[in-house]
Amino acid sequence: MKKVLIVTLVLGAMTAHSQKLTLGNQEFELKNVTGSIIEFQGEKVLKIERDLKAIPFDEARLEATVDEPTFARLANLDFEDGTIEVKMYSQLQDPMPQDYKHAQGFIGVAFRVGENEKAYESIYLRPKVGRSDNQMFRNHTVQYYAYPDYKFETLRKAHPGKYEASAPVNIHEWITMRIEVNGKKAELFVNDARYSTFVVDSMLSTSTHGGIGLYVDMGTVGYFKDLKITPKEKYEAGDMPQLRRIFQPPHIVNKIPYGANESAGKYAQSGDAKIYYEVYGSGQPVVVLHGGGFGSTIEMADFIGHLKPNYQVIAISTRGHGKSEMGDGPITYEQKANDVMTVVNAVTKEPAIVLGFSDGAYTGYKLASMYPERVKKLIAIGAGEQVPGLRKVVLDTKEAYALDSAYWKQQLALMPEPERWQEYWTTMAHFYNTMTASKALFNSIKCPVLLVSGELDRNAPLPTIINAYNMIPNCQLSIVPNTGHVVFLENFPAVWASIAPFLKE
Repeated sequence: MKKVLIVTLVLGAMTAHSQKLTLGNQEFELKNVTGSIIEFQGEKVLKIERDLKAIPFDEARLEATVDEPTFARLANLDFEDGTIEVKMYSQLQDPMPQDYKHAQGFIGVAFRVGENEKAYESIYLRPKVGRSDNQMFRNHTVQYYAYPDYKFETLRKAHPGKYEASAPVNIHEWITMRIEVNGKKAELFVNDARYSTFVVDSMLSTSTHGGIGLYVDMGTVGYFKDLKITPKEKYEAGDMPQLRRIFQPPHIVNKIPYGANESAGKYAQSGDAKIYYEVYGSGQPVVVLHGGGFGSTIEMADFIGHLKPNYQVIAISTRGHGKSEMGDGPITYEQKANDVMTVVNAVTKEPAIVLGFSDGAYTGYKLASMYPERVKKLIAIGAGEQVPGLRKVVLDTKEAYALDSAYWKQQLALMPEPERWQEYWTTMAHFYNTMTASKALFNSIKCPVLLVSGELDRNAPLPTIINAYNMIPNCQLSIVPNTGHVVFLENFPAVWASIAPFLKE
């Protein structure tokens, strides 16, 4: 299965004349460029320049000597569709040779690079003209070409203006470039913009899959870091298994098996248990935590689908659920919070937004209390004040199986230790019946909190929600009328209408 690749540029031994650069367990192969790993603005980055000895430049024969395969190519990667994201910084060469004073400042990405670089697609920027006072120059900031038959000079003559655009970028600054590739279409997003800057609606190369190269051309010194490649999930080709949530109506189809998606799944060792998680998208990290007992990652499908276009979603199957191990110790929310933090630390160093439902929301409360520097915001759904005696939880696996056997067949197939299902549920029921989430916990939460509840929630009755709201120092409240505990499955649009603005505050 294809995996999400997070390629971090790290220190590797290399000279300007080497042909390869080792980056962790990845390699960049230098194709008509010279390169090195340098310390730049406090970070290790990849620096490359076009090798004029490999491909000389001739201003009198511009078409023949630019838009060539001049890039550092990531080895052992076959990319077809998906997302390519990289941060890049450009300078003009100094001194600048006079022979190409009119052709300078080219930096970007080549993709679907075929065998021996015989064909590929490329989108690049010319940051020098991105904020020019001359609008005509600005219109040439973004450019596309398809090697070898459709270099840019050819495209400009045949289709004036179609394969170029403006973008508010400049040299001497970091630029985030994200290209989303789907079939014959490619879209460019610059600096985390919500909407694309440039669209190629019908790409022209004969190569439909291949490598990815970090590209520079004439007069440019290029610096690259934080390259991320997310192949398109194979479920869209119809070759991944279907997965369903508990009590899911037959007319609902989950195209992505969240919680069992091998193309996005990983494990983190947390104490005595391996915790399974999946990562989607890029941007500000958002941790998604499902409910307990009957809960699973797939029940959070709508949240993951709405978040991943603009955020990095970290969807965790909590201990004893799905593909995560149960461990052997007693269940506590300290343990659950530490499991989540282990996963978050494996994925990102940034503070995360946490979105949790029911058991996942209580875990979120504890996480925000224990690790205030790592939780930026918390969205808690269906989790109010809880003290022993308020409710009686009984978890019986035979009764559960009879309620929805198709769901539990799938879950048992995922569990590393299905024979321990009733044992773990007995432990979990005891924990739920003796747990406390009240003033001491809620008063300790300092990050902004959005508390969402269904008006008719019987697991977390409305008075307990109001109590929690009054105890959390920085809390907003959203009550969705005529809905129960799993409020987001009953009225997702109303829940999302509350969450979306909170995410952006």
